[in-house]
Amino acid sequence: MKSNGTATIEVQQGFAWTLGPKILDRYVAREFLFSYVVALLVVLSLRILLDLFLEFDEFVEARVGQAAPGALTVLGYILEYYGPKIFEFFRDFSGAIIILAAAFSLARMTRQNELTAMLASGMSLKRIIAPIVLLGFLLNLLLVVDQEFILPRLADKLTRRSDEMGQGQLRTVALWLQPDREGALVSAGEFNPNTRSLTDVTIICRRRGRAVGKITAERAQWDEQKQLWRLEKGLEISAESAGRSNQTKAATEYPSDLTPEYLWLQRNSNYKSLMSSADLSGLMQRPLKTGDLAEVLSEKHFRFTDPIINMVMLLLGLPLLVSRERKSTKTTMLLALLGAGGCFVVTFACKLLVGEDLFPGLFVGGDFQYKLLAWIPIIIFTPLSVLALDSIKT
Repeated sequence: MKSNGTATIEVQQGFAWTLGPKILDRYVAREFLFSYVVALLVVLSLRILLDLFLEFDEFVEARVGQAAPGALTVLGYILEYYGPKIFEFFRDFSGAIIILAAAFSLARMTRQNELTAMLASGMSLKRIIAPIVLLGFLLNLLLVVDQEFILPRLADKLTRRSDEMGQGQLRTVALWLQPDREGALVSAGEFNPNTRSLTDVTIICRRRGRAVGKITAERAQWDEQKQLWRLEKGLEISAESAGRSNQTKAATEYPSDLTPEYLWLQRNSNYKSLMSSADLSGLMQRPLKTGDLAEVLSEKHFRFTDPIINMVMLLLGLPLLVSRERKSTKTTMLLALLGAGGCFVVTFACKLLVGEDLFPGLFVGGDFQYKLLAWIPIIIFTPLSVLALDSIKT
């Protein structure tokens, strides 16, 4: 009877151990997801309020015709302006939101002595934080979806200025020597994104960097189906190689990869960050200046490294949030945020340095240093995160 009782207890304990971690996994995951939603709302709200503090006068002074906007109209402008901006702010702070969620959830579990109970049951600290690491990886996929699919679709709204709200239509701009994929330089007195048209068009055709002709037109209308500009009163002047005579003929269309969407997008200095990876690859086919090429190369590599950097930040902060010893919750959260914040600051600094010649004469190919900037945070902080995980006493 005694042996039977012992066997029964062992079976029950084994059964409980089999189910226990699954129940705890769900509990830890639920706590983390709740903290993630709270951190998401807090961070995005603070970011919007900070920007609104600087831009509020622009919304108040916006006018429709000659009428000054009322309170409800201003509120509508603010909602219309910051609605798409939420996705841009999420891209910038997705990694920080995850580490904040981990800090909030583990701090709450520590304060309620739940981590102590889990350790007393025989679970290791690494096993406890495993659901947070897995969910952090899955939540990073939202960054990929946001960057590759959502932001490119909202690019025209994200490039608006706050003083343009209430105008109903996008404002017209002038184009100056905009290069296309064939190397031609396109200029226009006015580009109207609403009608998708150009006026006073001048196109300088080039071959191997030298001008070989010119196309002029009073107006050009974009044909979406055929991906070309239809010219009105167009005239093409082609110069012979010797430059002694000109040949003139009528021009009715001009095939180009300069779409109205791209022309409107590139007026913003930050437009490359709103393009998808496929659009960036297409942009590299154009003859770009050294600075623009550096930005495109770095942006393409940051698309790949940003989710990895977010995971490195999480793995760097988690070991500082969990410990066998009883520590002050404020101290552990501060240490975790400082550790992850160091990675965030270095990443931000690398993005600011894009286009700078950091290593003159060190690399044969100048493009390599622009690609390297995207990998510097990983090179520096990945070994530190591995050491931090290995230092967990459990």
